Amino acid sequence: MSFIKVFLKVFTSITILLLIYFPIALVILFSLNDSIYFIFPFRGFTVKWYLKLLEDPSFLKSIFNSVVIALAVSAGSLSIGIPASFAFVRLRRNTLFIGFIMIPFIIPWLVIGVASLVFFYTIGIPLSILTVILSHIVYSIPLVVLIIAARLISLNPNYEKASMDLGANQIQTFINITFPLIYPSIAVSALITFLWSFDNFIITFFTIGSDITFPIWVWGSLRHPTNVPVITAASSIVIVVGSLIVYLMETYRIRRGLGVPLII
Repeated sequence: MSFIKVFLKVFTSITILLLIYFPIALVILFSLNDSIYFIFPFRGFTVKWYLKLLEDPSFLKSIFNSVVIALAVSAGSLSIGIPASFAFVRLRRNTLFIGFIMIPFIIPWLVIGVASLVFFYTIGIPLSILTVILSHIVYSIPLVVLIIAARLISLNPNYEKASMDLGANQIQTFINITFPLIYPSIAVSALITFLWSFDNFIITFFTIGSDITFPIWVWGSLRHPTNVPVITAASSIVIVVGSLIVYLMETYRIRRGLGVPLII
């Protein structure tokens, strides 16, 4: 049995290393290559692709729009998803309610994108960043509910009862007792919805109108092979910044003395 456990650990680690981390490392490595071709040996190391990238106004605009959309989606999803999570748990996991909440989660992005396009066109709302935000929120709410409700279900209800027995009202109980206990789940929900929204292409493509986001910029740039090194540079920046955010959040968790990683 111990041999099987070791084998599964090694197999899983090697698979993740080859299929996820190795391609990511190649992207970062070739973003420093002086050639536009992804071949060895290197012609030489350079940062010219990064300099060229930062001189592209369309890239800077796409990054700004993507960040604004992702922040708005995270805020909107949490503001709706957190109360929905409490309702789901307090209703003793009502099947009809959770089915209603989770339907957008099982519908393909392509269908949501087309449906959103038809909906906004029908009611006369022009496509813009606002329509992208609304469409992303629809898909992100179920994810928030799943993560936070799972944490709420595992909480001991006696903590809240004891707080209210000692004279605290519901708001004080939530701020001082419930929120610190579910904070890791809220942080995970915010991070995942932010990354999903930032990276979403299909729904954004149907609802963006004439604006541009980072995935749309990448898709448009890929039609010109000479832009591939610039795209690898942009991808490297996104990878490094995203990893830094996760590192800072985990460092904050450790310093606060939270007992579980943010992914739980």
